[in-house]
Parts: sequence; C-alpha cells; structure tokens
Amino acid sequence: MRVAFISLHTSPAERAGTADAGGMNVLIRALAKALRRTGVDVEFFTRRSSPQQPDVDVLDDGIVLHHVDAGPATPLPKSRIDQHIDEFRANLGSLAGFDLVHSHHWMSGVAAIPLAREAGIPHLMTFHSVAAHPNSPLRDGEPPESPARIDGEVYCATHSELILAVSRHEAAVVIGRCEADPEQVMIVRPGVDTELFHPAKPGDTWTPAPDVAAGYLLFAARLQPLKGPDVAIRALSLIPAEERPDLVMVGQVSEDFAAYEAELHGLVDELGLAGKVTFLPGQDRESFARIMRHAGIMVVPSHSETFGLVALEASASGVPTVAASAGGLTEAVANHSTGELVCCHEPEDWAAALLSLIRDPERRRRMGATARTRAETMTWAHVADRTLQAYRRAIANGAVKHVTFLHAHPDDETLASGALIAHLVDEGLKVSVLTATRGEMGEVVPGPLSALAGTPALEQRREAELAGALDSLGVHAHAYLGMPPARAEEEPRRYVDSGMRWIREGLAGPAEESDENSLCAADEAEAVADIVAFLRKVGTDLVVSYDDDGGYGHPDHVRMHHLSRAAAEQLGLPFAALTTNREVASRWFDLEGQRPRVAKALRHHRTQLTVHDDDRSITHSGGQPDSIVTSTGLRGEVPHLP
Repeated sequence: MRVAFISLHTSPAERAGTADAGGMNVLIRALAKALRRTGVDVEFFTRRSSPQQPDVDVLDDGIVLHHVDAGPATPLPKSRIDQHIDEFRANLGSLAGFDLVHSHHWMSGVAAIPLAREAGIPHLMTFHSVAAHPNSPLRDGEPPESPARIDGEVYCATHSELILAVSRHEAAVVIGRCEADPEQVMIVRPGVDTELFHPAKPGDTWTPAPDVAAGYLLFAARLQPLKGPDVAIRALSLIPAEERPDLVMVGQVSEDFAAYEAELHGLVDELGLAGKVTFLPGQDRESFARIMRHAGIMVVPSHSETFGLVALEASASGVPTVAASAGGLTEAVANHSTGELVCCHEPEDWAAALLSLIRDPERRRRMGATARTRAETMTWAHVADRTLQAYRRAIANGAVKHVTFLHAHPDDETLASGALIAHLVDEGLKVSVLTATRGEMGEVVPGPLSALAGTPALEQRREAELAGALDSLGVHAHAYLGMPPARAEEEPRRYVDSGMRWIREGLAGPAEESDENSLCAADEAEAVADIVAFLRKVGTDLVVSYDDDGGYGHPDHVRMHHLSRAAAEQLGLPFAALTTNREVASRWFDLEGQRPRVAKALRHHRTQLTVHDDDRSITHSGGQPDSIVTSTGLRGEVPHLP
C-alpha cells in the first residue's frame, strides 16, 4: 500500500515546540514510521519554507519528504498559509500513484481532496485541532487562524471517505460542529514510543539546567494562550515558597504569538518567580524524553486539546500528570490513576492539585507506575494496526465493484478497452457493456464474408460476433442502445451507425450523408434517457467511454462520449474517458498479460478485422494495419480500481 501524507502548514521534520510544530508533528512522524514497519509506503508532502530545502528529501528514518512550492520559501504564520492552498494544490500535482491520501489539519484536506477525487482514490482526514466558532470563548476550541478555517473544516469533514479522530472528544466535535457523518468517523488514539519515553533509573539526578532542582514541574507546548502557560506560572506562585518546585517550560512562540513569550517573562517577574521558572526552546526527541523522565509532575493546563499527546508521553516516562479536564485530555489521563484532572483554569485550583501530589511522594510513585503500565498498551504498533484497518476499510468502501463501458460499434469494446475489461473481470469486478449500433456502415473484411456488406445479414452476423467477443472477455451484461433494458420508452428504438469519412490519415470526420435514424441524428435527451435506463438497471459504479475526440474522430465515438458523460452526470456517477496518452491519464494500466485473451476476443470480429498469428497486430477491414492495445489509461474522475 502506498499512502500520501499531506501536512501543508508544518513539516514532520520540524522540532516539536518550535513555531507551529507540536503534537501533530510528533504524531504523524511516529505513525508513518510505524506504518512503514507493516509494509506501508508513506510519503510526506509539505510546504517549502526555505530555499535550501530540496524537492525531495529522505529523513533519517527513511521517510520520503516532498517540499512543495506555495507562497514565499520562508516560514509563515499559520494565519497566512491558507492564502497559498491553491498554489500548493497546483504544484502538488497528481496523486494517481497512491492508494489513498491521508491529510493532516484542515488546510491539507482542502488542498488534497480535489486531487484525490481526480486520482480516484480515498481521502482520509485527521484534524488534530478544530477551530472554535466565531465569538466562542477560548476554552471551547482553538480560535480560527483565518476566516476560511471553519468553512474549510466543514468541507474536509463532508468530503472525506473517512475521518480518523484522535479522541471521542474530537469525534463529537467533527460530527456536531463540522457536519461529519457519524458512520464515517473512526477513533484512532495516538500512541507513544515506550522505548524512547521510559522512567528514570533510580539514583539518576540529572536536571535540564544547572539551577533547576530535581522533581521540577514540566510544561511542554507551543507558547500560546490556548496552551495555558500563564495558568502554570500563576499556580506556581500560589504554592508556599518552602514547598515550591522549579518550573521548566519547554517550547517557543510562533509568529502569530510573537509577543507572548515576553508577556510570560513579565508575568514571572511580576509574581516574584525569577529563578524558579526556566524557559527552554523546543527540543529534539531524545533530549525532550530525558527532560520528561526526570520531571516530578507534568503540567498540561490547555484550554482545549483534541488528545494531549504530551500527557501520554509523561505516562510512558512514569511521570504523573496534572491536566485540564478539557477535550481529549480526559482520555489521555486516567483521573486519580495516572494523574489528576482539574475542572477549571483558576490558579488556586491548580495550586491545590499540584500541592496534593507534591506532599504525597508515595502517591506520585503509584501514579507513575500505573501510568507506565497503561502506556505500554498504547504503542505506535497498536496505532498502526488500527490505522491500517481504517485504510483497508476506506479502500474497500471506495472501490468500484461494477464498471460499465459504452461503445459505438461492435469491436470497439475489444479494440479500445478489451485488456482493461479482462483485467477488471479477473480482479472480481462486474463489467457491463452498452453498444450503440451494429456498425452497419462499416466495411467488411475482403473474402468469404464480404457478400454480407449492406445486407440485414451483416447486422445479425455482427451481433453474433460481439456476443462471442464479450464472452471471451467475461462481460457480465450487455445491451444495445434503444433495446430493453437500455430503453426509457416502451417502444424499442434502433440507433444506426452514422458512418464516417477520412479527413486525413488517422483522423475521421462525419460522413457526407447519414441515416435519419443514426446515432448522431438522434435526439440527445432521448439517447441520454436510454443510457440512464441501462445504467440504473445494471447498478454500475463507474461509467467509461471514449475521450472527447472519440479516439480518432469517428462522429459516433464523439457522440457517445458526450451522451455517456451526460448520463453519468444525471445519475451522479463518476465518468472516465479512455486514453492512450499516458501523460494525461489519471490512472494507467499496463496489461500485457491480457494479450492472448484480447486476441481471442478480437478473432470473433471476423467481418471487421483480421488478427495476425503473432497476437500483436491486426488489419482492419479497410486495410489499415494496427497494433493490439494492452496498455491504456483513464482520465477524469477515476474511483479506486484494482
């Protein structure tokens, strides 16, 4: 399985706690590594934020990272990045080589969903955070960075095959606030690296800075109001001086909150905590794990968290957590077992919760041991297995099970799409074929059958030839346009070959004269209604016909393209056009193994062509040599096909 991870606004290579990098960066990188261990090929796509970043980079864990141009190649505040979503999408290009797309954060989803549709592959969404509605208080969610965010989240929630929520809280929010279908929301909680995050060894007295005493409180997050660092500082000031531990704050501000760190330093001075609060920048994973395992208590006073990964990392480190009873933190922390949940953000309540643990080291020890045991059941391997189940579900739900090919004349089905039909049948799909005419105006191969030209017997012969070819390809159902079940009216209707003339070599045009009952002369609404009747009868998932040029310009081919497309649109079905141009194809099929079967099917069309002994070439009735096609493409809206 090959999966595209879209992370537009932040790179998995960024250090958590810097700029806009946080728990999401940790989660997507760890998930990708765990999926790779199961055999899934994951590639990341993110916005280029520096001219020095290569187009394609390979991270130290082997993960491929693509840098996509979108706006200036400099760091941008998250509030301005959404201005470049369209550019990111345009430069991202086709995702047709992937089995599915997994977008992270709303901007990624808005960029990727149209590309997933074009490629015909499922789109999965993980939000990681959801904006509050306008005028909502801070505690109700993360304020939108831009006016486009709320609408963008609704778009992602309603246009994704599956939403992977990181907690019950997030699932409820995307259902209630973002209008997601509850049946399309699946909870996959984050995991933790229990080898990297582990309890400190007895007797190890390491501290993150020379003036920090052992048993310090730890706050780790981006420095922004949503994360509540001011709550941690104010609570510290209310702890009696003789019992007051040090507070280590790991994290930096993003450009959207550039002045906030200075405000926090000013608060420390105002409350007389100079020397008791240490600010550290974002850390690499190994350094952060070391800081974590030597902490006495983890402090997570966020106003909103979809999960709170840092609380789970504290649990793996054997460190109890005091956290806000907000959002997914109620699932990351088992109240009274692995930590304490505080139901408000009043500093007095936080000071009381911290003091109760500071004064009871045995309770801290028990909580730490319980937390570690719980974390061992929440590894990234478990998360990868759960995510893989979701991927398989999305692919199965989005996969096409019945394809209908619409052609103008007998032999077109095998010449243009025989290898693809045979392939789909072999993969277990149902394939139906609708043929518009009997090819009445076509020439007859010189020889014993040439006497049939221009007689009713030719039509009967070509019906028999087509039946044999379709049987060889394994077609499930067939009808002629205008004949039940491909007829909307009670009275049958016979559509006749419109004929053609050669304008130049390889390009056909309309015949000088055409029968009034011909396909090209037929009322468009009537013909579309007949196609719709057949598509409804067979219950197809995908409609396939010629490209808009009809392949080589035959007027009936061009007409069938427009009629088929109109019928598909009327029923809300995806439409794909056959193409031999690999560069424009949304999905390409190399099917050389189907050559013997295609040759066998073509041999049934004896009045129209001759198959040579090499099974590689044919001669048409007009004497034109041609190759048997085994490689073909589909362009347009191509759902997931095997």
